[in-house]
Amino acid sequence: MSKFLININGELFNEETAKISVFDRGFLYGDSVYEATRTFNRKPFRIHQHLDRLFVSAEKIELEPTLGREDILQALEKTIAASPHDNHSIRIILTRGTNCDLGLDPELASSNNLIIMTKAIPANPEWWYTQGVSMIFHQKNSTQKGSLPKSGNYQENMLAHKDAIAKGATDAIMINTEGHVTEGSTSNVWLVKEGKILTPTLADGVLEGLTRKTLFEMAHAQNLPLSEASLTQEDFLGADEVFVTSTTRNIVPVTKIENRLIASGKPGKITLDLLKRYLEYVNQ
Repeated sequence: MSKFLININGELFNEETAKISVFDRGFLYGDSVYEATRTFNRKPFRIHQHLDRLFVSAEKIELEPTLGREDILQALEKTIAASPHDNHSIRIILTRGTNCDLGLDPELASSNNLIIMTKAIPANPEWWYTQGVSMIFHQKNSTQKGSLPKSGNYQENMLAHKDAIAKGATDAIMINTEGHVTEGSTSNVWLVKEGKILTPTLADGVLEGLTRKTLFEMAHAQNLPLSEASLTQEDFLGADEVFVTSTTRNIVPVTKIENRLIASGKPGKITLDLLKRYLEYVNQ
C-alpha cells in the first residue's frame, strides 16, 4: 500500500507517480505558501482557520491566489474520501505556479498549483509523555518581526532542526536577533512558571500556530492562566515546565534544553493536564 495519497490540481497520485514541473516557482524559488493540519475522525482540524492563514500568508508574500477557498475544500474532500485512513496528516501547498521561462517575474506564471499531501498520522510515542523530549537553542539570522507567513522558504527552520539532530536533541528553540525566544522549527514553544503558562509574543517573529490559537480560545472559555510575552533563554531554562505545540503533534513535554534538565526533568503536571483538556476540547 502506498504511504501517501497526493492531489495535484485535482488529480490523485501516490508518492511514486506524483510529479510537479521543475519550472514550478515553489521549486525554483520557494515561492509558495502552505498549511499543515490533521484530521480527527476524518474531519480536518479547524480547516477554515488554516485556509484563513494560508490566504494571509499568500498576501504577505504578494502571491495572488487564482484558486478560491471552495476549490481547495473540494480538492481536500476528494482526497480524504479516497483515503482508507481515519486520521490523516495533511499538507496543503499553494505555489505561485509554473513559469513559462526562467526568471523572477511573477508574471511568468499564469495560475497557481495546488498540492495536497496526505498520509496516516501515527500516535505520538509514549516516551514523549513519560520522559519528555530534548531541545537546543538556535540563533536565527533573520530580523523578521511580527506574525510570520507560512511560506515554502523554510531554510532557517530546516537548519535549526538539522543543528538539533546533530547535537542529539529532538528539535531546536529559535532565538531572534534581539535575544528573545521565538518558536521551534515546526512548533510553538511554551513555559510554565509559578502556575502561569507563557508563550512568546507574535511581535518577536512567531508563526501563529492553530494549536496555539486554540489554547488561547480554551483559556478564555476555561479561565486558564495563559498569556504571551517576550521571553529569553534564561526564562526557559528556569521554568517549572516547558512544552511545544503543533497541529500534528498536539502538546509535547520538553524536559531538557541544552542538556540541562527543566526542573525535575520529568513531564510536568500542568502540561499533561493541559494535553488532556486540549484533546477533550478538539474532539468535541
